[in-house]
Amino acid sequence: MGRIKLFFDFNVKEDVLLVKEAERLEYAGVALFEHQINHNNSNNNKIYFQADFETIKKNSSIHIYRGVEILAKNPEDMKRKVQKARKEAEVLMVRGGDLKINRAACEDPRVDIISHPYHGRRDSGINHVFAKKAAENNVAVELNLKYLFKTRSHLRYKILTQFREILKLHRKFNFPLIITSSSKSIYDLHTPQDIIALTRCFGMKKEEAKSALSETPQNIIERSKIRSSVLIGGVKIVD
Repeated sequence: MGRIKLFFDFNVKEDVLLVKEAERLEYAGVALFEHQINHNNSNNNKIYFQADFETIKKNSSIHIYRGVEILAKNPEDMKRKVQKARKEAEVLMVRGGDLKINRAACEDPRVDIISHPYHGRRDSGINHVFAKKAAENNVAVELNLKYLFKTRSHLRYKILTQFREILKLHRKFNFPLIITSSSKSIYDLHTPQDIIALTRCFGMKKEEAKSALSETPQNIIERSKIRSSVLIGGVKIVD
C-alpha cells in the first residue's frame, strides 16, 4: 500500500469556524491569513497578529501555520516587506498580478508562494523567464480556486486558460504548484477529493493535483523550519 497523502490549504482566513470545517473535511493543516502588509498602512509596516491565532492553534487537532501576505507597490517595496515579515511568517505569500511584482517574487527565495499572478490580467502572469526563476528559487505558483468558483460563467474560460498556461510551464520548468481556496466562509472549503476531481477541468493529472495539495505545502513548512534554525549563512542551530 502507498503512503497516505496529507492535504493542506495554505490560504484560509483566520477564523475558528473555518479551521473546524477544515478538520471535518479531513485536511491535515491550514495556513491562516488575516494580516497583510500593504503599501498604505502606517506604523512602519509593523505586523499585527490577532491573539486568537494561538488560541485557534492550541485548540485545533490539525496543523495551523501563520501566514503573511505581502502587498507591494514595486519590487523594492516587496523586498523590504519580505525582509520584515519573513521571521514572523511560517508561510509567506506575495500578492501577484503586476508583472514586475511577479518577477521579483519568483526571483526571491525568501518568498514561499506567489499568489494569483494572473489577477487582473489577460495572460497567466507567468512566462518562461519567471517560471525558470520560480523553479530555481522554490517559489510556488498559486492556483487559487476562488477564481473558478466565484468568477461569472462568461469569464471562467479565461481563468481556465490561465491555469492551463501555468500548468504547461510547470511541466516544462518544474516549479512548485500549490492549490488553495482563499476561503473566507465554510462554504468556500471543499474536500481534497473534490478539488482533485475539479482540477481535471483545466488538464491537471491526479498526481499533479495531489502534489499541489500535499508535497508543496509540506516542503514549504520544512524550509520554514530550516530557515528558522539558521543564524547566518551556512550556520545552523543544532539540537
